Amino acid sequence: VGGSSADEFIARIIKENDDRVSYRLKLELPKLLLEEDQLSSLTELACLQAYLTFIASGQIPCKEDGRHNRPCAAANAAKAVTEALWDIAKYGDAERFIARRIFPSLPSFSDEFTCAVPMTRIRDIAHRNDIPHDMKLYIKHELQNKLHRCADPGDLVKLDKLVERIDREGGYSEGFVKEMHIFQVELKDFFNATGLDDSAKQIAKEDPSLGGTVDTLLRLKAGASDPFEQLVALTELRRRVAPRVEAEQNWLRLDVELDKYAFVLLSQIAGGLDSGGNGSQDWWQRLTRALDLSLMQTQLTGLSPDECTVVANEVNAVAPEISNSAKAPFAPQRLAASTDRALRICFALQASLEAAYASVPALGKALNIDAHAVSVFVEAELRASVLFQVSKLAQMAMQQAKVAAGLPLWTTISAGTGYGRCMFCTALSESWSKSLPAEGAVIFCDEANGDEEIPNLVRGVVVGRDLPVLSHLALRARQLGTVFACTSEFELYSKLRSNVQNGNGVRLTIEASGGARVETISDSELASKSVKEDKGKSTTEAKKTSDPPKLGELSLDGDQVLNAIDIADKSQVAGGKAASSGKLEKFANEIGFKAPKGLAIPFGVMKKAVKGPSFDAALADLKSALESNSKDIEAKARAVRDAVEKCEVPGAILDGIIAGLPNVERVAVRSSANSEDLEKVSGAGLHDSVLGVDIKERKSLQDAILQVWSSMFTLRAVQSRHAAGLPLYEGIAMGVLVQPMASRVGQCYAFIAFSKDAVASNDQAVYIEVCVGLGETLASANEPGTPYRLIVSKDSLDKVTIQSLASFSYGLQDMVGGPKQVRIDYSKERLSTDEAFLRQIAQDVAKVAIGIEKGYGMAMDMEGIVLEQDGGKREVHLVQARPIVEA
Repeated sequence: VGGSSADEFIARIIKENDDRVSYRLKLELPKLLLEEDQLSSLTELACLQAYLTFIASGQIPCKEDGRHNRPCAAANAAKAVTEALWDIAKYGDAERFIARRIFPSLPSFSDEFTCAVPMTRIRDIAHRNDIPHDMKLYIKHELQNKLHRCADPGDLVKLDKLVERIDREGGYSEGFVKEMHIFQVELKDFFNATGLDDSAKQIAKEDPSLGGTVDTLLRLKAGASDPFEQLVALTELRRRVAPRVEAEQNWLRLDVELDKYAFVLLSQIAGGLDSGGNGSQDWWQRLTRALDLSLMQTQLTGLSPDECTVVANEVNAVAPEISNSAKAPFAPQRLAASTDRALRICFALQASLEAAYASVPALGKALNIDAHAVSVFVEAELRASVLFQVSKLAQMAMQQAKVAAGLPLWTTISAGTGYGRCMFCTALSESWSKSLPAEGAVIFCDEANGDEEIPNLVRGVVVGRDLPVLSHLALRARQLGTVFACTSEFELYSKLRSNVQNGNGVRLTIEASGGARVETISDSELASKSVKEDKGKSTTEAKKTSDPPKLGELSLDGDQVLNAIDIADKSQVAGGKAASSGKLEKFANEIGFKAPKGLAIPFGVMKKAVKGPSFDAALADLKSALESNSKDIEAKARAVRDAVEKCEVPGAILDGIIAGLPNVERVAVRSSANSEDLEKVSGAGLHDSVLGVDIKERKSLQDAILQVWSSMFTLRAVQSRHAAGLPLYEGIAMGVLVQPMASRVGQCYAFIAFSKDAVASNDQAVYIEVCVGLGETLASANEPGTPYRLIVSKDSLDKVTIQSLASFSYGLQDMVGGPKQVRIDYSKERLSTDEAFLRQIAQDVAKVAIGIEKGYGMAMDMEGIVLEQDGGKREVHLVQARPIVEA
């Protein structure tokens, strides 16, 4: 569901509500909005939910509209609304969540209420001769006639009061009392006011095969039995109910009630776990069992069902080992990674819902709803759900698992102390469009995708999600001396952020060991720090405002495909990456790794092929936007990319690639720009690589080359050059490196390795990050989660420190037709189940990294894959290597 103006939607609701005085007419409004596809945002859907909730609860009064419409009119409207909501629920978790919250506010549309003359029992009661005359008149006029003319939720309130009076006064005939109680149940059923017990009994009547399961749950519930026992029984009933909820309203109503009661039971379980016993065997058993059951509830609700199933598999796989000290720290690390996945499910939905419900208070105010009631409604929607309990249990498990594994709570990207004014952002990318304070900024942001460039004046960054330590963003932070930490524990991030206020001067300290502190400082202290930094040329700002890095030599003469090995010492022809590929081919046999044959497209080819009025105009617009710091930079950059991608690659170039790799089916097409990997400017993840390209498909090959060329103008690439003081295009050139794909030969594990631990500034260790599948996951950091983080001592390769296990939900797998994102179940992934195997992979990569460092004579940053083939044979393939760029 896309975006729209919440204010306009609220204004329409208010007007329509004033015009539609009756319950039936008010129900016609969501029917109209949904059937005519007039809902265009989650905010509007949330406001619609609030509106219907306020009607159902009587907070929005309903009046008669002067017309005669039996309850079947409201029932038919509810049926249409329900069908439309199920269509909306297919769009995503947030849509499904809100749709399910709307269903209980709609009346029943079962056959007994959609027939031409529903609720005949009240008519028969009104015609009984065994009741007092005044009671008879009241029932006839206030209930029978009113319900058959213009029913609304207020009628149920009247009936409840009447039945309570009849029971209290006594003296009425047994038959009359019995019929009134039966009708009370029927009217509750119509207005969706039946509870769990009655709904369950009704379903058991419809399907007697559920009788035993229903009886078990209701017996345990009535006896206030152990919440685990109740939750197991509830889950078994939900398993059988959930498949029918979209087709049958009564089953949906029961499922919603079961979901609500599951929240209550999980709250009791979480409270028990929170009260003590942390880390004991019994505590771990109860916690992992509770987490499994909570994920099962979420899956049955239909929220991220596949991800919930996989995470539950992982939790159950490690549960028997988690309290065994002999399995530490590996088993706790496994659980920490799995709970990271669980928390991502929760936080992604939570962020969407917080944004969606943000406009409900304005709607409530406009409808004259009590402000406290509105606040309670919003709070309940955000916190009174099973997903809230999943996050609570997962947070508990992650924190204790990290303690058991000896893991830091924070991931340190760049250690040190930074001073500046505190700024809160939703995403780090927003900082580019903000006016940053002259004293510098320390930014707290909920989200970063790993591809952003860090603006000038940013002294520190704290992010509420984990990032690969070797992503482009992480490398830039270290190069610029910007202190930087991130964490997958959003609660931990929120707690740190709560220590300071937006706009205040702050001191942010990030420790290499994984600690993070922030303190408010006075304006005078901040000013003194800024003065010292202005005077000291070793400071962050001095580094950022120094002369721009020098571009390498540039030759634009090349017009044909070259073997990379032939230009191994000529980076001016097609870029450092292409030249380094040639060097790797030379080193491969000597050091003991595989290097794919590389073909290079020289700089001159792009310069000659990319031209024309549309490109020139788009480039000029982008340059102007950069100079004025316009908010349209991203759109202008996109326009330049579009112009590049409409150009053509010379046919001779395509022929040269096909001829140069005659026995290859699929290739990787990689960038090799002269603006990459300069002093203080890393190219890691900066430009595009296109993987799995069918070399025989000329159009696919051309499109891949054009995409690489156009990636000179991605937002991150443009911002990187601009921040470094480099030109936008003048003197900038893009070569292309084409290499065979080798990843489908066996099980593929991608890695990025530094021949020194740059975070800890330790040149006696190799730092490695690994993921399942291809390496784009590591370099770009677009995929939320953490990689396998490994440190290997150069003195003794058997000294491997496992800092974290992978938690990425997806791996990019090389497949026929091109790479595809495939969901990973780490309970079946050898890197996460076989510690010795993971350590061996680390040693294999470290051995190659040390050899490359010696070969180049400097600390190196390298990317590659480890292929595990049948029979246990492993091969390390390096696809590129470059000097580590440091501040």
